[in-house]
Amino acid sequence: MKPQLKPGDIFCTKNPMWLGRAINAVQWFWSKDGESTYSHAGIILDPEGLTFESLWTIRKSRLDSYHGERILIGRDVGMTQERFYDGWRRVMHLEGKWYPAWRLLLHALPPTARISVTGIPVCSELAWLFVDGHGWAGVNPDTLADRIRYWKRFDVIYEGIWEC
Repeated sequence: MKPQLKPGDIFCTKNPMWLGRAINAVQWFWSKDGESTYSHAGIILDPEGLTFESLWTIRKSRLDSYHGERILIGRDVGMTQERFYDGWRRVMHLEGKWYPAWRLLLHALPPTARISVTGIPVCSELAWLFVDGHGWAGVNPDTLADRIRYWKRFDVIYEGIWEC
């Protein structure tokens, strides 16, 4: 059964392609819990599943494009309409920007991932910039998933295989 989505929910999913597998391998190597499931993340903009993601470009998409894939959806327990708009104002100007692929190399050595010269985030950094507004550089999908699962700030809304 699909959950009731709300604007401001964030999600993590697994990219099954070689890049997703490589991201998970690096995340697993550096993870504190010895586990890494997710290699992509994004923001949910409305109850119908409109998303904002850093794909080849930072753009809107649909959650249903992950049909058949494992997904984790989290909700910041303090999310209000005002906080949603604050987060949206932090990221909306990034729409149309190219994915900063070079930053993936920095994520291979986590302390260097905190370096951001252009201010253009990878997928999980985009989601954290939306939610928090600071400390976004260096946040990878595994870290974001761990925050959703274990921080009191978040409720897990859904985890499982996404069906349309």
